[in-house]
Amino acid sequence: MFEVQNFEYNGFYVNTLLGKTLYKVTPVKWTNDPGIIECKCSDGKKRLIPTCQIYGFNNYDFPKQVYENKVLFGVPCNS
Repeated sequence: MFEVQNFEYNGFYVNTLLGKTLYKVTPVKWTNDPGIIECKCSDGKKRLIPTCQIYGFNNYDFPKQVYENKVLFGVPCNS
């Protein structure tokens, strides 16, 4: 499980906020949005998390994200 930096994401860019989340995450699968991954969280919820906000996450340790034939604008989310 990984720790997560607090953030806001508006579907186009990530805004880093102070502090860490109270939950930790386990990456599950890529979304259609570049750099955004669906995660299972330690509080039992599923969340969309920008990988740049996940401490220690390495894109090379996860299958390559495919962008072909997909809309590349995401759903807003936050920590």
